[in-house]
Amino acid sequence: MMPNFLPSSLRENPFRGELTDEQFQTIFAQNICYSVLDENAIIAITDVKGVIKYANHAFVQLSQYSPAELVGADHRILNSGFHPRSFFTDMYRDIAKGKKWRGEIRNRAKDGSFYWVDTTIVPILGERAKLIGYASIRIDVTGRKQMEFRLEQQARDLLRSNEELEQFAYVASHDLKAPLRGIENLVSWIEEDLESSLTGDTRTNMDLLKSRVRRLESLLDDLLAYSRAGCGDTASSLVDTKELVEELALLVSPPPGFSIAGGETLPTLRTARAPLTQVVQNLIGNAIKHHDHPANGHVWIEALALPDVIEFTITDDGPGIPERFRERVFGMFQTLKPRDEVEGSGMGLAIVKKLVERQGGKIWLTEGREGQGLSVHFTWPHGKQENTYGIDGEFAAG
Repeated sequence: MMPNFLPSSLRENPFRGELTDEQFQTIFAQNICYSVLDENAIIAITDVKGVIKYANHAFVQLSQYSPAELVGADHRILNSGFHPRSFFTDMYRDIAKGKKWRGEIRNRAKDGSFYWVDTTIVPILGERAKLIGYASIRIDVTGRKQMEFRLEQQARDLLRSNEELEQFAYVASHDLKAPLRGIENLVSWIEEDLESSLTGDTRTNMDLLKSRVRRLESLLDDLLAYSRAGCGDTASSLVDTKELVEELALLVSPPPGFSIAGGETLPTLRTARAPLTQVVQNLIGNAIKHHDHPANGHVWIEALALPDVIEFTITDDGPGIPERFRERVFGMFQTLKPRDEVEGSGMGLAIVKKLVERQGGKIWLTEGREGQGLSVHFTWPHGKQENTYGIDGEFAAG
């Protein structure tokens, strides 16, 4: 009788009446299983003690051992030392019970090189379902494993590099602020000592020096904020974003006549409050700072519910940003105007971008309403959204 190692779905003879069960198993095993597997897989057959009785050509090629060296040996000849003893103990315990086993194994070829195989071991059953050996079918996955290891290493290197950069930014900004305060104090003392003899030009230069010191201090503050962006409290809570916008509209102290309006579609969602607050506050603050007619300027904050995220849009009616500069402004220390005209470090949008991307979102710029001003769009994962404002996929009028 032919050993029964066919899949259960083919143990019933589909050609009954034309072939006996034994004839079917013989034809299937020899003409189909063996020929197909032998062309596409690495095959070994062992007895119950694991002694190799058969090794196909693919096995010989990959292991670099001759058939004579493999037959009569066991698979310890291929042991690379990579896997712990328990790995093989668990494997042999399962297959000794007649169970199938599948896993990835790193083997050592005869020349000392390593290769990986995706291995399936199935029991070979004889009469009365007696276990008489094992068939091991393997696929060479060395290329895939090498790629996985390279990606893992690159991810570790990138993580370490980012941590080192953030640490450097933190230390640099923190340590540089102390001497900077000393310079500012020294300028004030010089002004006091020379107050009676300061000329117009000298006073102007002293004021310019103080403004440069304040700008550098602001830059260091923003550099520190950038290094910390997304590293704070990430605990989720219900955030009413319409209420949040109303609070920020008071906090940013807009100039008289400047309007900040939250749309009715702003939702209540479960998220980390601190980073979302920082993003919205920075974007509203940017819109005010760069507005060309703040006495009657407007900012609108709206939201659109998408399947997995909320798309927030903050639109102003200021001067806007030309399309050719809309990617550049997300870089560090990037401004479109001389710093003498607009106070700022050029870090605002870089911080916002980092915060948004840490949450798994995206940020981009488009023209504002009717081609005037600027719209800043960003997506934010909404977790379990509380649809208290009836988001229906449309923007509300601001």
